[in-house]
Amino acid sequence: MRPSDDGVAYVREVLRLYRATPTVLGRLRRTDRVLAGQLYEQHVPLHAVRDALIIGAARRVLHNGYSTPMPPVRSLHYFLPLLREILDRPPGYREIDQLVAELRARGAVW
Repeated sequence: MRPSDDGVAYVREVLRLYRATPTVLGRLRRTDRVLAGQLYEQHVPLHAVRDALIIGAARRVLHNGYSTPMPPVRSLHYFLPLLREILDRPPGYREIDQLVAELRARGAVW
């Protein structure tokens, strides 16, 4: 069965957002593509995926500045617990905007 155009566009956008996320290695794996397709099939809103990526990146960038830098994220699966958290308790748009501003202020461009 061939995926719909909407499904292809959704997967493409999830992978684009993932690759653009600060603290992510940037390489795509087959498992990342499969997970993006599963998220589409589960009707996970794209904004929820984006919010999970922002929150995950912010938590990594804003961790204790005196500790050893964290290694880059290597898989979209890393963000699944955050995605579940967001689906259970969606953040406010101001919270997300503040995190994006903080990431930009720290040089982690979104």
